[in-house]
Amino acid sequence: MRRAAFAFAVIWSLSACKGKEAPKTPDTRCVQLGKACADTDKHIAKLAEDCMMANKPNCGDKASALYDCYEKELCGKADKIWALQDLGVLADRNGKCAAEKTAFKDCK
Repeated sequence: MRRAAFAFAVIWSLSACKGKEAPKTPDTRCVQLGKACADTDKHIAKLAEDCMMANKPNCGDKASALYDCYEKELCGKADKIWALQDLGVLADRNGKCAAEKTAFKDCK
């Protein structure tokens, strides 16, 4: 069931018309993170799936803050991003997004 929802989110977001902003649900936010940070369709899907699996109920604002920080501070740089764990490692290595990471980790 989770894979079907993931596939729907990926297909829906990839087929959305340019100029129309989709509502920022946790799943569409994860697809956006994948597109911004990963280099191939396979890695976009993997990063988005990892992100969706990491989401916690009632922590959407903290997750968005963390993903925004990852996009701003880490994505599009020389390092390859293939999975959500890569972003966490890069954040630690570069001393970025620590507050956002802690807030999301501590969210219940």
